[in-house]
Amino acid sequence: MKQMVALILALAGALFAGACGGDDNANLREKAEDVAGSAGARAAAEVMRGALEAQDLDGGKTLRDVEVLRENAADVPGDPTVEGIVDADGDRKDDDGKVELRVGGQAACVIVTTENKVSVESDACSTS
Repeated sequence: MKQMVALILALAGALFAGACGGDDNANLREKAEDVAGSAGARAAAEVMRGALEAQDLDGGKTLRDVEVLRENAADVPGDPTVEGIVDADGDRKDDDGKVELRVGGQAACVIVTTENKVSVESDACSTS
């Protein structure tokens, strides 16, 4: 919570400074917008993580089921771009357990293990 408050204060300060004009302030404003986008992508990923961890699985489903991932991704507020839910082998489970959420130009990665453990990384999903 303290980190979120610090981020909001930093963003507000950067936007205030950007409103004063000048080329340096334009760069500062652009950086502040990048920070906001990054926070938005991470926040969206954390929302999905929380929803997955609260998921009531029945009928042998797992958190890596394509249907479960798509339903939870669709419920994330803010309409982030969602990529990486892939079932190339047709087993109805995501192949690598990585779901990328994008807000603006920033990304975060939700990672679901075969043991139904969920984590979030503040960057695009790696392809390895």
